[in-house]
Amino acid sequence: MPRELTEQKIAALKASLQHHHLDAGQQETLHSELDALEQRLQAQLPPDAETLEAQLREWEARMAVEHPVLTSVITDALQKLSSMGI
Repeated sequence: MPRELTEQKIAALKASLQHHHLDAGQQETLHSELDALEQRLQAQLPPDAETLEAQLREWEARMAVEHPVLTSVITDALQKLSSMGI
């Protein structure tokens, strides 16, 4: 996937997450995780779909334990990424 398209999709995801009601700490955590995901994607463009999916599933499981309130937000984010073809 071209870098520009990936960056556009991540930007769209970040924008859609702003509509969720999260406190400042949750927003900071989520944005830092998204930034880390973005860096991993940039390091391996074009991304391997299976590796990306495994990373996202690992991230989802870790966040569910560390930040239970964000579980639904992350699940929603994964569904949006999936619908975007990422």
